This record gives sequence, structure tokens and C-alpha cells, in this order.
Amino acid sequence: MDYDVDVVIVGGGLSGLSAGITATKNNLSAIVLERGDYSGSKNVTGGRMYVHSLRKLLGDQFSDEYLELPVYKDTYEIYAKDGKISFSFEEKNKKNSYTVLRSKFDRYLSGIAEENGCTVSYSTLVKGISRENNLINVITDRGDIKTPLVIEADGSAALISRLQGRRLQPKYNMLGVKEVIENKTDRDYGETRTILGLTGDLKGGAFVYENRDTLSVGYTVKIESLQEDANNLKSPDLIEQVREKLGIDGKMLEYSAHMIPYYGYGNLPPVNYDNILVAGDSAGFLINDGFTIRGMDLAIESGMIAGNAAKIILDSGDYSNTEIYKKMLDESFIMNDMRIAWPMFNLLGNKDLFTKYPDFLTGVLSELMNVDGKNRRKPVNIVFDQAHQNGLSVASILRDAMRVM
Repeated sequence: MDYDVDVVIVGGGLSGLSAGITATKNNLSAIVLERGDYSGSKNVTGGRMYVHSLRKLLGDQFSDEYLELPVYKDTYEIYAKDGKISFSFEEKNKKNSYTVLRSKFDRYLSGIAEENGCTVSYSTLVKGISRENNLINVITDRGDIKTPLVIEADGSAALISRLQGRRLQPKYNMLGVKEVIENKTDRDYGETRTILGLTGDLKGGAFVYENRDTLSVGYTVKIESLQEDANNLKSPDLIEQVREKLGIDGKMLEYSAHMIPYYGYGNLPPVNYDNILVAGDSAGFLINDGFTIRGMDLAIESGMIAGNAAKIILDSGDYSNTEIYKKMLDESFIMNDMRIAWPMFNLLGNKDLFTKYPDFLTGVLSELMNVDGKNRRKPVNIVFDQAHQNGLSVASILRDAMRVM
């Protein structure tokens, strides 16, 4: 049976390039189709990368030259009407995560892919697919490519999956908006800030990531929350409000926005179809457990798994039998970590977390830490009173607290 290439990979981001590198290491012919002028040109990620999967992917080729700063300090901030809660955790010399600028890093990784024998076709738009016998014809603006296997890695829009019947639903996606601000630092490590309470009634949060010469400042909010917003707040206005409230000033070097998957373990869409493997954002792989927000290590790992599964599937001769990929994912840390994060992921979809809890927490702490000569109240009475004032019940607070454990 004649075809052009063993594997066609749609999307030249982390998952697609990782799949391409792994496939070529498995002696498969692979082509990555990237719609941008270069890998990373369409990416908006904040961002922070946990590099364990990258180290595994690159082995001796791993270098942090194209990453930004190792993250030694995590700061969490909760803003309310009349107060702010902030706490930090700092651990030096633990280089397990770095800030990253994807427009820079993805270009580097695509070079690694090409060095390993993977073809990367830039400025190539995938328009659709058709099926012929047990093969897939990938239709692009540069011509058609016949292949037994497609690895979809084109982000949360997931064109190939939608052609298989998957619906793109607002409740399972977020809008991410980022500005890159000029900000030079003399430190050799970075700080990340995760911030709650600056996006008004919208379900979401803000972030600040410290790079070598810049700050990445932005926010993510649920798309359905934007649709329900009575104030009809525009995304460029919100990012300016966030930056102003944080007191961050400086020359803006870049503005970008894109869609981010927000499914959680219990809502994940299919990760495989006949002749098709779905990886990274396209598969909905994102974890938010309240302590870490992860997507890049999941993208790299799922790309590697897809590249290894492709070898097994092609060797079997039954190109439609892609269940091996799903099984390999189920046995990986990806599905384990997503399952562990699922209760907290659910809690983060609770609007009260963004609209009521900041004022409740600051109200409790305000009275506990205030000394004014009046009779002190028991902490439990303060909690009950603040819960009532903010439209919360103690039962719901305890229930939410148990979901975090």
C-alpha cells in the first residue's frame, strides 16, 4: 500500500515537535505541518515549563540556553476589596522548572527536530482530511499528503478531532491573554506569581512570570464566563486593568491571546480515533491543582508517547488500531496526575472561589489580626459571621476544603 510518509503531525508546538523527534528516533519518516512562519509564532503560553519530560526527550541534547530562568520562588496572591493575602515558597538550586518564551524556545526545538531527520513544513495550513482504504489524505494549502497515521497537535481548536465529530464547547476552554513587558533582572533565578481576585466576577486568574529581560504578565478566564459577563469587558481592557493593579510598568514588547483547553480528567475528549492520535492541548491535557499549572510537560510527554505508539501501530500493519496509544497514556504520569488533580480542578470551576472567597478570607484575617481594645471573639464565631456576610455557608466552606485534600 503506497503512501507518502509514515506519520503526518499537525502542529509544530511542543507536542508536535516531541512526536516528530520521537518518531524519527524510531526510524519512521515524519513531517510536521506548522501554520505559522516558524514554530512558536502562534504560541501565547505564559509560561513555566517543568523540564523532566524535556530532559527525557532530548537526553544529551538538553540545554537550558533557550529557556529563561530557573524558578526558585512561587508566590500566591489573593486580592479582595479591602485587603490582600500573599504567601511565598522559595527553594533555591532546584532546577526542575524554568520560565520560557515559546516564540524563542519552539524555534530551538524545531531545529532539534530537523537535526534528527524530521521534516518541518512552515506556513502550511491544514484544511481537512479524507479517508481512502486504510489511509488518511491530509489536505493542505500546499497539496495533499497520504499517510497511515496522523498525530494531531494543533492546539485546543483541534481541527482533526472536530472533523471526527468532537464539539468545541466554551465551557471546556479558557481565553489566555499575555503581554511581554521589558524588565531586566540581575538575578540568576526567577519568580512566578499566581494571582486570584483581579479578574472581577470572571472565573480565572492572573499570572506574572519573570524572564531574563522581560516579564510575562497576563490572565486566563473561562470563555463561558466572558459570555455571561454583564459588563461586556474586552480582553485588552482587562489585561491593562490587571497590569495597573499590579503596579507593573514598562515598555510592552508583545501582546497575544489564544484559547486554552480546560477539561479536567473527568471531561477529557477522545484521545484516539481510527488512524489518529491526539496529543497536548488538542487532547485537553492541562492540570491546575491550585499549586501548579501544567501543560507543557504534558504536551512533551504525550508527544513522545504518540511517537512511540506510532512505531508499534505501523509495525502491526493495522493502522486503525490506535488503542495502544490510549493504553500507554493511561499508564503514564499524565493520566495519573490529571486524576489526582480532578477534585481541585472541579473546585476551581466554582464561581464563589473568585467572587466570595477573597473577601471572606481577608475579612476573617482582618479581625483575627486586629487589636482595637474591644472584646476578642472566638475564631469560630468570626468564621461564621464572615461566611454569612459573604453569602457562604460553613458547610459549603468545609465541603470545598475537603475537596482540596
